[in-house]
Amino acid sequence: MRALQAWIVAIVLRVVHAALVELRVLDSRVAREFERMPDGLSYAIATGHRGPTLFVKWEGGKLKRLAELEAPSCALRIKSMPLSFRLFTGQMGLSQAYARHAFTMGGEVADVMRLARLVNLVEAYLFPKIMTRRIMTDVPETEVCFLRAYARIAVGFLTCKYKLSR
Repeated sequence: MRALQAWIVAIVLRVVHAALVELRVLDSRVAREFERMPDGLSYAIATGHRGPTLFVKWEGGKLKRLAELEAPSCALRIKSMPLSFRLFTGQMGLSQAYARHAFTMGGEVADVMRLARLVNLVEAYLFPKIMTRRIMTDVPETEVCFLRAYARIAVGFLTCKYKLSR
């Protein structure tokens, strides 16, 4: 069961990265967050012991996905795979996970808050409204149709747009 959860979480992490890349173009709030980001800012998301990870770095006007990241600016470590699975499948929101001490964060508060704002916007696009109302206190309005975001993400995967950077 944990192997299936890890597989699903790994896929969702890839989609989260793709959504951030595409929403930077589609949503003005996401674009503003990236405009304010200093070059070299990096995030690490780790899911449980030896679970899937996502390492991204804002560099040269692009959000690059990396295989490894030695010293991320901001690190989110979810305590277990079952908690990661619940968080990344929309069964629990970021604020609920925080309240339940499901993860630890490291880094500057401003960078942590930026990540939280970006994740909330991504959730608003990727999850159906019935789910987002349950897991988020304030559901942000989407600026474009979620289908447009999904289409751009699908095309990006088909064209290998989100491959690992070196």
